[in-house]
Amino acid sequence: MQCRFCRQDVDDPCHDMQQMKQRAASHIERCEQALHAMQGMGPGVPRS
Repeated sequence: MQCRFCRQDVDDPCHDMQQMKQRAASHIERCEQALHAMQGMGPGVPRS
């Protein structure tokens, strides 16, 4: 399954609490960037 905003694969399970927190923060950031890009409010370029 992929997030419809950032296209991140979300069905790869996390292995520990730290990984889950890091992945969640990244996922939220990518979704916000994608949403802003769709609305024409920002560049929408994901940071790597």
